[in-house]
Amino acid sequence: MDRVLDQRYRIVEPIGAGGSSQVYRGYDEQLRRDVAIKVLDPHAAADPGLRKLFVREAQALAKLSHPSVVAVYDVGEVDGLPYIVMEHLPGLSLKQRIERDGPLDVAEAARLATEIANGLAFAHSRGIIHADMKPSNVLLTEDGRAKVADFGIARTPQEDASTPQLFATAMYVAPERVEGKALSHASDIYGLGLVLYEMLVGRPPFTSASPSVLLRDHVVRQPVPPSHLRQSLPRELDAVIMRCLAKDPALRYSRASDVANALAALENVGRALATTRVALTTEPLQGIVPDASDSPAVALLRAFGTPIRRAFFAVLAGAPVFGLMTLAGFELAPSLALAALVAIVGGAGNLGMALALAWVVETACIFLFVPGLAVLFAFMGLWIWLRDVPPERTATALAMPVIGPVGLAPAFVLTSAAVHGLSGVVSVAWGAVLTVLFAVASGRQTLGAFVQTGIALEQPSLFDLSRALETKAAFLYLVRPGAVDDRFGPLREVFDPETVVAQMGTFVSRVSTADLAALATVIAWVVAALVVWTVTRLLRSLLEVFTPRRWLALYVFATAVGVSAGAAILYMTYVTWAPLALSPGRLSSSVLLVSAAVGAAIALALGVVISATESPKPEEDVAAPVATPV
Repeated sequence: MDRVLDQRYRIVEPIGAGGSSQVYRGYDEQLRRDVAIKVLDPHAAADPGLRKLFVREAQALAKLSHPSVVAVYDVGEVDGLPYIVMEHLPGLSLKQRIERDGPLDVAEAARLATEIANGLAFAHSRGIIHADMKPSNVLLTEDGRAKVADFGIARTPQEDASTPQLFATAMYVAPERVEGKALSHASDIYGLGLVLYEMLVGRPPFTSASPSVLLRDHVVRQPVPPSHLRQSLPRELDAVIMRCLAKDPALRYSRASDVANALAALENVGRALATTRVALTTEPLQGIVPDASDSPAVALLRAFGTPIRRAFFAVLAGAPVFGLMTLAGFELAPSLALAALVAIVGGAGNLGMALALAWVVETACIFLFVPGLAVLFAFMGLWIWLRDVPPERTATALAMPVIGPVGLAPAFVLTSAAVHGLSGVVSVAWGAVLTVLFAVASGRQTLGAFVQTGIALEQPSLFDLSRALETKAAFLYLVRPGAVDDRFGPLREVFDPETVVAQMGTFVSRVSTADLAALATVIAWVVAALVVWTVTRLLRSLLEVFTPRRWLALYVFATAVGVSAGAAILYMTYVTWAPLALSPGRLSSSVLLVSAAVGAAIALALGVVISATESPKPEEDVAAPVATPV
């Protein structure tokens, strides 16, 4: 530190490190400006190949003077170590920006991609190929402009033939480089497509901890179109990105400037289609939350958004396990232990595996009571797995029968719509059906606030504790050590075909004889969720017309209005619609009002903290030098 190179450049502090070099912030004492100084480390400098590569970087950068390319000012050597003096950009890299704030707004992503494309087009016009395009090699200025950096493996097409070794990051390498084919401008266009994809989705199209898997994916696997992962994206953008990511270089854009022109054309078309996109978006409030750099409140919440979201849905996954095990007569300790295990797995970031574990436990518990329902429940789980239903939506729907008896049904109905938009409405419908069926099987007229079954009289529950204890005893007798007579006898008695058929007959009879109140409960829940979605969609349209700037207060306002409207509709439906207002066992209107109000408050908090502050999981940057000979 404080060393002066070439009697001019004073080293101030380290700011980064590459695979074979150190980067420092320096100060040019002659021109009085900050600079970035990249110094090759001693081990790399002893390698003639790496030393030549480093010098080539300086020569490549020295040929480029463009607003979208990091400028090189000087080159020199200190103690036998070559160094490069470059433009210093105090802002973040594009990778850091995505990891901090999540997917970018469409307009901003298109603008940055256009600037990157223009920088690459200029480099290509000078006969230079970057060959390592990725978000970490794009730096952002203080005013938000993009500059392409780190031409550390850049080379001219003529030099490529004598350099068969592939130096690139496996997550961002072009297919032809994996196959050992010649490097071309199309390789950079593929990298540009990957960068644009990550800006819009929040992660690269291919991710794996194994470089070999990543390389295979680039060659043989088609990426998922961005709009399939972020449904508010215009479909027109898919065509641009997928063409950039074509496996055959000949099918990509022939020039980087063509990509910039295509994005500019989409921007003009986008203005005419803006109203249509807002009307069709499944998550109306997505995109109106300010960036963390614009709002300290968002920055604070975003830092904790992902853990809060994981913890919330992990608890939802574990709650049914605890409820069913307690209902089946298991001791408190094992019930809490299994529910906690499910929650821990979900909280660690694997909600899908947590739900699979929970589904096995829940199926076993239901089997102790009603084997026929357990089989149906197991088949439902298989169907959900085959349909690849998002785990958060599954956790929400499965938790609804558990939270119904404690009066929190409005909270989850409104939260599902606020967090997941139109797809959340589907989850509400699914959860409502499960809740009503569970209440019918329990023989209840009502299952807490806002759950009516249409059963005229309270009936014996199919979830009879004595039945569960008898079933457990039969299984324990089966595995009992020592000589016992007829191990399967108790099981045959418990699972007598006539008994099993009679249970299912009772269940079907209750469902068929229940009056309109059961169906009205499902309809009321779905209508309330649709109101949340519709109101927030309309507010989104108004906000974009009258307030072009994004404010956290506006997002909170839109969410508050949406969930309040949904809660009001839910309450009014239950106190004015005859099938619900006159249904037997309905709780008092004052209890329903309190439940709806509390639900709206919880939904507002969860909608803002979870949905508005979600940050995607940072992807691991896996680098691997890969030999190319074919």
